Amino acid sequence: MFRNITVYLDSQQQGFHDSIRCGFIVAEDERGEETFHNDLLDSSEYHGVQELIDDIAGIFKIQRCRVLVAA
Repeated sequence: MFRNITVYLDSQQQGFHDSIRCGFIVAEDERGEETFHNDLLDSSEYHGVQELIDDIAGIFKIQRCRVLVAA
């Protein structure tokens, strides 16, 4: 079970797009150990942060409040 998930946004995305992309994900388990997930979403684009959080929460089966987004 994961304690929290940190999503880092794709910093290489063009500035003129109205969407966001996930760069990579770091999942922290209950013991504090981290695992990295680089290609989990295959560069899917989202219209907003909430949509991204909902997708990540569903994939990891974790509460949405446990998903953090870092720019």
